[in-house]
Amino acid sequence: KPPLQVIQSDFIVSVNGVTGDATEMMKQFQTDKVNVKLVRAVDTVVFLEKGRKEWHGLKFEQLKNSYLVVMDIGEGYVKAHNDKCEDESQKIRVYDRIVSVKGQVGTAATLKSRLLNATGKFQLGIQRPCPEDAATKAPGGMFRFL
Repeated sequence: KPPLQVIQSDFIVSVNGVTGDATEMMKQFQTDKVNVKLVRAVDTVVFLEKGRKEWHGLKFEQLKNSYLVVMDIGEGYVKAHNDKCEDESQKIRVYDRIVSVKGQVGTAATLKSRLLNATGKFQLGIQRPCPEDAATKAPGGMFRFL
């Protein structure tokens, strides 16, 4: 049976039925009663290639954790990668957490610096919410959505 405790890497995907808008979901925590839906994170790796003077085009939330949260994908080599990538799992997405750059972890500020200074082919370690279609209600299944 999977653990039922909340863990640090869990994603909040719904608060009182509100989904998709982090600001609106946060407002729901001001109500007297809160119903929260969490999903476990899935770790994956995305391979990118960057020239010396190319800009990544990513915007991040406040740099206060040991990961970077992608808040927007503007013009840059990441958008170019996404546009030509046929495998959806290899695209960088809004709300992805970048947890490593070139296999190295660190503070959000350190990761941002490594991303800025990366050149050539490199990998990003990503955490994102486990997709619902990966869930199973079979006994002994790895994922379950309540």
